[in-house]
Amino acid sequence: MNAENEYRKRKGTRKMKMKKLLNNMMKLMIGAALFLAAPAMESEAAEYSVTPAEAVLYTNDSTVILSETDDAAVVLPEVAADLPVQVTGITSNGYFQIALDGQTFYIHGLGLSAAKADRQVYDVIMAQKAVFPEGMHWTNDNYYAWKGGTYTGGFGCAGFAFAVSDAAFGDTKAQVHKDYTNIKVGDILRVDNDTHSVIVLEVRDNSVIVAEGNYNASIHWGREIPKAQLIDPYSYIMTRY
Repeated sequence: MNAENEYRKRKGTRKMKMKKLLNNMMKLMIGAALFLAAPAMESEAAEYSVTPAEAVLYTNDSTVILSETDDAAVVLPEVAADLPVQVTGITSNGYFQIALDGQTFYIHGLGLSAAKADRQVYDVIMAQKAVFPEGMHWTNDNYYAWKGGTYTGGFGCAGFAFAVSDAAFGDTKAQVHKDYTNIKVGDILRVDNDTHSVIVLEVRDNSVIVAEGNYNASIHWGREIPKAQLIDPYSYIMTRY
């Protein structure tokens, strides 16, 4: 009986030792697996870094909204062009990090553009509405000395156009031309047989939207003029592009 108990005791001890050995081996195997996986995880985390940035860029014909920095992670495949987007970062693998409705998305570097020159000009001109509000009294008694170089300055409608133009273009000198297929935002148009000046806010297919001074003795924003009415033997365009 004692011999049998001794045998069982030794057998149980061997089982415990074997179990402990197996447990230790499993721990070593798991540790080794984690060790081997660590470089891969680190490599994945280091696939790209993000440099914080604060900028407003604009969508274009290549804009696609992505959930990750992966062209296959498409959230929105098409976006209207020329929409402002708040950029919050730039990734090392060529994407813009953006913020939309409190969430983070990505756009490939080709999918956003800087503001076009005419957009910047438009924004500056429209800011002048705070200085020259709609209906403000403005006649030939009002004079402005111009920096554009073609004229030293102007009264009334010309003075207003010159003032707004200087706000947008600074000291850039103007050039005169009569190519009515090449009108740009911020151009000053002499119209009505060279008797009135307007500044262009928007160019449409068959018309332009303008701002003007001395229009019924006041400042007026937003009149639409058909392009056909711009052309006559005496009128011309002054551009600072």
